[in-house]
Amino acid sequence: MKNLTFLFAILMVTLFATTASATDLAGNSINLKGDSNTPFGKYEVKELAPATVDGELMRTFEVTYEKAQKTVLVYLDQRAKCRDYIVRSNNLEIRYACKKSSFGTEILAGKHMKYNPSLNSLYLAQDEFARQQKISEGGLPVTSALSLIASYYPDLLKNTNLLN
Repeated sequence: MKNLTFLFAILMVTLFATTASATDLAGNSINLKGDSNTPFGKYEVKELAPATVDGELMRTFEVTYEKAQKTVLVYLDQRAKCRDYIVRSNNLEIRYACKKSSFGTEILAGKHMKYNPSLNSLYLAQDEFARQQKISEGGLPVTSALSLIASYYPDLLKNTNLLN
């Protein structure tokens, strides 16, 4: 119960600290800014042109951090009832999955995998991965999910040098 209260407080701080513009799914571009509350500092999420990932056209977003040299790409995997997000940086990829009652991390498997799982596991902070398996309730709007990803993803990196 104490962990859920803590996660809820972090969620609320993150959502209130984030500003968004043009947020619908009809193709309007998304541009978000906020504070990641990590050593990487403030983040910005910009929508890029859609990309083809394994034969599927997906909305694509780029996350940049003020104190990181490399960017993080996020691909929106639209499903019938929910949205999943494939999050990829240098040597680490993960899925933030929407389920009926939760939104959180999963190991990326199947056709969307780009990196060898053993390489991926070298860079993934397993304890943080376990904590992020449920960071919110399911069915989030795209802007809320992207804000949570931008805030939480850096903590999944075993070493902050992975984005520098």
